[in-house]
Amino acid sequence: MKIKVSVIVPVYNVEKFIDKCLNSLVKQSLKEIEIIVVNDGTKDNSQKIIDKYVKKYPDKIKSYIKENGGQGSARNIGIVKAKGEYISFVDSDDWLDLDALEKMYSLAKKDNSDIVICDMVDHYANYTIYHNCTKYNSVFEVTPSACNKIFKKELIKDFRFLSKLWYEDFNFTTKILFNTDKISNISEGFYHCNCGHESTMNNNNSKKNLDMIIIMDDIINYLKENKKYDKNIVSYLIFDHILITTINRLAFQKSKDKKETINIFLKYCKDNISNYTKLPFYNKISRNRKIIAWLNYHDLYNVSKIILLLKGKMKG
Repeated sequence: MKIKVSVIVPVYNVEKFIDKCLNSLVKQSLKEIEIIVVNDGTKDNSQKIIDKYVKKYPDKIKSYIKENGGQGSARNIGIVKAKGEYISFVDSDDWLDLDALEKMYSLAKKDNSDIVICDMVDHYANYTIYHNCTKYNSVFEVTPSACNKIFKKELIKDFRFLSKLWYEDFNFTTKILFNTDKISNISEGFYHCNCGHESTMNNNNSKKNLDMIIIMDDIINYLKENKKYDKNIVSYLIFDHILITTINRLAFQKSKDKKETINIFLKYCKDNISNYTKLPFYNKISRNRKIIAWLNYHDLYNVSKIILLLKGKMKG
């Protein structure tokens, strides 16, 4: 059987959620898929649940176990093992609509797409937030998550996730976007994020957010080495992903290191995009985001926090 989509699922301490995730995958209406589950040294009973699914669906699910090395390293093993025409990434505490892969793959074939993107839905304890990920002016405004997309395997080639770093999705997806010819979009919330529990990105380890600088510098170096560097695009990435999104995330944390960490990010922004208001991308930014950026740039992120609380959600 020709594998149309390989679904890669990294697993670490998700015994409460992995069943819902895998159930949504084995019941996909697209039958020609393989599910590659990579246990990243989990310490709970996740593997026992995985084993039950492997026993029940031996032709569909493949399980691999490795020492803990982070989500990126687990995904990289999945990429090497994948046999599908397209690759999808699903976090083990999330789930898909049952027709997600069928609709995304069908559109990919119809348009001969490198990437197909769908919308995302964040699920909290008492409410949900719908993210319209398929409306953007430039491909570099595409949400950096690897999870609401299917990628043509031949496009991924030698691209890999950086290991043991936060924001590895941003690094991986951005590099691929610089090499993409055709993107298609489905404005349906196929991908569901479980946000109602403590996750890596939601904890209060402020200094770990500094991985974003490592990630950004790696992207810039890649672009320069491959003669793809564009000052306007890079400035936009720093503006959007550091000055706004990362500093906003830090504003909501309670770590004692928060202020120090934000100051490091502000210095990075002032060293790299001090003239951001004069760059071409700035004219296309919404008024609200210009206000948030100005406040953050001038160390008034607590005012930004109040505005975001009033709006009821944060772009990210």
